[in-house]
Amino acid sequence: MNKWIWIGLGIAALGAFLFWLFMGSAKSLPGEKVADLGREHMAIGTEVSYNSNPPTSGKHYEDWIKAGVYQTAKDDRNLVHSLEHGYVIMSYNCDYKGIGYSIQSTVYAHGLEEEEASPSSDGATDSAELSEDCHELVDQLISVYQKKGRIRLIVVPRPNLDSKIALTAWGRIDKFNPSTSSGLSASEIESIEKFIDAYLNQGPEKTKESAGQLNEQ
Repeated sequence: MNKWIWIGLGIAALGAFLFWLFMGSAKSLPGEKVADLGREHMAIGTEVSYNSNPPTSGKHYEDWIKAGVYQTAKDDRNLVHSLEHGYVIMSYNCDYKGIGYSIQSTVYAHGLEEEEASPSSDGATDSAELSEDCHELVDQLISVYQKKGRIRLIVVPRPNLDSKIALTAWGRIDKFNPSTSSGLSASEIESIEKFIDAYLNQGPEKTKESAGQLNEQ
């Protein structure tokens, strides 16, 4: 009888230990979990509502945005498909000051091929050059993009972003404002890299992807 009591206690202790490990692991994951809205394809032009800004799941177009550093905002309905493929998206709004306004199109000298200004998901087409501080911020995001291999990674401006930086993966989001006016601190860059390490290629649909479009000089 004592033998079975000890076995029962051992099983209970093991279960408690595994539960503790699971809870500790879940708490250590970067960013916040966002409810999964599914991943149904829809016809071009179909309106859709998402449960976060930027979105992390939901209905989307059949075409997705390929890996790259982009000068213009992209449609959420394409970007969500990228997330489904395990992408991590680094969105930025340099002009955010608590009022939700920013540039839609940016121009900066990194050997990028110029893109034609195209409507964003909210229809904006205005363009503006990056400020000096925004140059620094975008440079840092590009450095992370390059360091992490340029595969399944997107850097893109987001006009209606209600923070300066947002990181998104399928079902996960992290938003923050840099602690310094001139760009990201070392700890913030490290946090971005940890987010990428945790969620890159972890989307619900596995695909073969190649390096992004950034032209290095």
